[in-house]
Amino acid sequence: MLFHLGKEYLQDEDEAKEVAQNAFVKLWEIRESLSSESNIRNFLYTIAKNNCLNCIKRREVLAVHHDRLKYLEMHFNYEALDRMAPNYLEFSELKEKIEEAISNLSENCRRVFYMSRFEDKSNKEIAEELDVTVKTVEAHMTKALKYLRKELKDYLPVLLMITNFLN
Repeated sequence: MLFHLGKEYLQDEDEAKEVAQNAFVKLWEIRESLSSESNIRNFLYTIAKNNCLNCIKRREVLAVHHDRLKYLEMHFNYEALDRMAPNYLEFSELKEKIEEAISNLSENCRRVFYMSRFEDKSNKEIAEELDVTVKTVEAHMTKALKYLRKELKDYLPVLLMITNFLN
């Protein structure tokens, strides 16, 4: 009876089960204060109906908050895109500078850097593939990173912004 009432009001079996269970829990909690003349059926019905109404109110509140969050998210995305538009030119320029700086590396440094950063290989894997020692790979990476830091130092603010955006 209580389950069907909850299902009719809420259109959700899980919530209807919870409503019925809560009604019986409430009955159990006040069992000692009930008299023999108490109409337990009406009592359970009233509790279940009130619980259903509370669920409906809770849904409405959640819907309002959900709509508000969607609006804020949309507004935030718009603001972020609006702020990024001027930086797009900086990003294109940065991409060109990075590609140019990488192309200016020696063949060995460029190959090691590419395998490490773009193919996500470990120093050991690179050393095995190139038939060199791990120390040689580390030396090439150190040299490549030092050169790239020097060449791209003017673009550090843009790099930090992109890094924060990607994380």
